[in-house]
Amino acid sequence: MVNLDIHIVGVGNLGSSLSTGLNHLKDDLTVYLYDQIPESSPLKSSHIMSEIENISEGVLILCIKPKDVKEFISLNSHKISENVLICTVLAGVEIAYFEKYFKNKIIRLMPNLSIKENNGFIPYTKNYQEDYLSFLEVLGGLGTISEYDEKLFHIITSIFGSGPAWYLELSSKIVEAAEQSGLEKSEANKIIRELVRSLPSFLSDDEFSSTVDKIKSPNGTTEAGLNSLVNDSFDKIIYNAINSATNKSREISQEINND
Repeated sequence: MVNLDIHIVGVGNLGSSLSTGLNHLKDDLTVYLYDQIPESSPLKSSHIMSEIENISEGVLILCIKPKDVKEFISLNSHKISENVLICTVLAGVEIAYFEKYFKNKIIRLMPNLSIKENNGFIPYTKNYQEDYLSFLEVLGGLGTISEYDEKLFHIITSIFGSGPAWYLELSSKIVEAAEQSGLEKSEANKIIRELVRSLPSFLSDDEFSSTVDKIKSPNGTTEAGLNSLVNDSFDKIIYNAINSATNKSREISQEINND
């Protein structure tokens, strides 16, 4: 049983998802929420505070925008005890940046919104060895956790942090194509929602390409569509998307460090 105070700063989509997932746990957690514009939070809670006071213990999770990190540190660094574990989910902002202003133990995460259902995947990196405050145990209650070298976080940010939006955008384009081919938009949306819901049943330990080979039939409709994707350079489109997102993460990091 973990007895811990957790302070979440920034209660947008990710901060709200963290709060929801943490509140599902049976651990003795006390979650405090902070946001400069409380009414904009998806939680619509009356318990969101606009400013933090002194934090002497527990975990501080930063879910603010990367562009706001310098202002946050300037206004609040003196309010945060060295005993506090600082947790950051900021894309592109490295642990070394926080080490310039804090002597605290720091952990960096790159989750996505599925943590609100406690079935997410949480890549992390940290500047300490032990499980300080048993926080990794807490994170394990939100889903599967896995540690990576921080140098990989730019690519992890692009494929895991941004990946859900790409899959959903693909779904949106399939809906548009179905509508153009004669389906009512409402029916197309219904069918694609059910398609997305069915995808987990196809997952296994096999390579994705092997699963695709099992689904398609020679000279069938699936193969015809896959061949069209190949001819239209689908692999290049995906590579360029990942490369663009990865470069943006590096760009944010450089901008923050040079600020």
